[in-house]
Amino acid sequence: MVRPTFGGFQTALTSLQSNSKKLDVTSQNLANMNVEGYTRQQLKTSSLNYNNPTSYYMNENDVNVGFGVSMDEVVQLRDQFLDIQYRDQNTKYAYNDTTEYSLNTLGSFMDESNMDGIRASLDEVQEALTIMQDTSKVQDPIYEGQLQSTLNATCVLLNSAADKIKTAEDNEFEKLYGEGTSEGGAVEKINDLLREIGDLNKQIKHNQLMGSKALELLDERNLKIDELSSYIPITVESFSETYNVYETVTATDSNGNPIQATDGDGNPLVDGDGNPVYETETKVTERQKIYIYNQTGEIAGRSDWPSDLRISLDYTTTNADGTVNNESIILVNGTYDDANGFNYGKVKLTGADNDPPTYTKWNSTNPATSGTGPLDVQLDFISAATNKKGTQVSAQTIRTANSATTPGNGEVTFSGGSVQAGLDMLAKSDPNGTATSGLKQGTYYGYDYYMDKLDNLAQTLADEMNTYNYMGNTWDYPTQTEAQARADAESAIDGGATDYIMLVNRSTQTGKFDEITAENISLSKKWINGDTKIGLKGADSNQTVLNMLRSFTQPHSELADKTFANYMNSLSTRLANDQYNNKDALDTNKVVLDSITSSKDQLSGVSLDEEAANMMIYVSSYNAAAKIMTAFDETLETLLGIV
Repeated sequence: MVRPTFGGFQTALTSLQSNSKKLDVTSQNLANMNVEGYTRQQLKTSSLNYNNPTSYYMNENDVNVGFGVSMDEVVQLRDQFLDIQYRDQNTKYAYNDTTEYSLNTLGSFMDESNMDGIRASLDEVQEALTIMQDTSKVQDPIYEGQLQSTLNATCVLLNSAADKIKTAEDNEFEKLYGEGTSEGGAVEKINDLLREIGDLNKQIKHNQLMGSKALELLDERNLKIDELSSYIPITVESFSETYNVYETVTATDSNGNPIQATDGDGNPLVDGDGNPVYETETKVTERQKIYIYNQTGEIAGRSDWPSDLRISLDYTTTNADGTVNNESIILVNGTYDDANGFNYGKVKLTGADNDPPTYTKWNSTNPATSGTGPLDVQLDFISAATNKKGTQVSAQTIRTANSATTPGNGEVTFSGGSVQAGLDMLAKSDPNGTATSGLKQGTYYGYDYYMDKLDNLAQTLADEMNTYNYMGNTWDYPTQTEAQARADAESAIDGGATDYIMLVNRSTQTGKFDEITAENISLSKKWINGDTKIGLKGADSNQTVLNMLRSFTQPHSELADKTFANYMNSLSTRLANDQYNNKDALDTNKVVLDSITSSKDQLSGVSLDEEAANMMIYVSSYNAAAKIMTAFDETLETLLGIV
């Protein structure tokens, strides 16, 4: 009679304890409901069963009853499959998100659908030439001044666009490198994340070995891994440390037959009973520390040894024959330390250890690096100096590709991430101006593509205006043919002539085709000062103006058989198409990412309503267990009174 009474006390006590702990967990969940990265926790419980059989000497009517509830562990409600999906999708989203910002930066001054820009200024130049074609107005200072004004506006707009592209390139480079800036760049952020994740690996394992679940540290690590996935494509995997078991077994030949031992003379050995003696060898079996093994070497369950976490960087290389390889390097290798005590790798700007560095901003204030520029920037990713078994090895270095990369040289590209987006936008344009600079899939055109296109426009515009005006001032008409006069003009301009030309390189004041860019094109000082005039030679005094006007209405081979205006329209259209296509991909990836995030939140997020409902259930259960304790106390008093 006494034994079941105290057994009932124990049952009720476990109920009080478990419900009290569940209330603690609920309180922890509610306290961290708005904390970024927090994962909902839950107390896992199981029933305590009566293990011993009924004794022969016990009352035959005795019935076995369990002994209450066992508190097994506090766990996180988290789905690793959703984590993998989220990080993969986050990498895709980050690529398009970063690209959108870059393309919108270009669109702020290249998209002329809602503003007057270079295209409108070219129309004004054409209008000024149309007015000047009247022979009475060819050298009229008023109309020539109007032509100067419109051409100067075009030059200023080209200068401004080129300057803004360079500023955008500097900003993109700063987002990648960012050394010495307050916010830091992707290189610094990635290195910080790798170091922090590596340190958290050690802290978590130490705590788990000491008996703590370290759930909050797991949340912190997962949050940093999620952030890392926005920069580069990664694979996250859990793994176990291993150990070797050595066992002495009978040696066998290639056919599996035991090998009989022999003496020094080659005679077979036998034991005292005449049985053959066989050779032995040591069999080494690798086992994982997270498992318990039975006597036959089979897994019998999980041990208390915690698993480790490894992060690998995924990339692709292209062979000389065009085949693509999917490869990876280890960036964080569990708790395995290299010779320097680090369990993680790093990333650096290619050549950053040099003096001066290989790449720098256009507006660098360091005279040694000024003008080097950020185009075709490359990054070196250096792996952890340990392999998957924890053995110290030489670190592996991979280098990101740029426009000079050729198949088979081993340089790598990423499937997504903001780093690849930045590298794509900073890649140099194809020398022929026909291919995209995007390295990931050749999808989008980078900054240098638009710079090259503007340079081409500036060069062609200057060449046409300068050639016709030089002809108009030097043409020996009618002795010389128009073709001869044009050839002489082009030769003189290419030779560095400064007379009779209208548009020049601001620094040299020459009109050499290859030296003029969108950044340096300007009006000739001689034209501004009045030393250069609109030419009057030719079949008529307005021949020069008519030739110039014709150049605005006819296509040019240098501009892909387009007129000046259509060339700018085509450039704006290409940018708009890139923006539209990228926005479409961005929206699609965002919908998928939001869907995965919603699924994660449903499982791992803290719901105020759900936690409040659970709290009421736990309180009711706690109160019921307390009443049982009171009832058993009264029963015990009755029992003691009888005794």
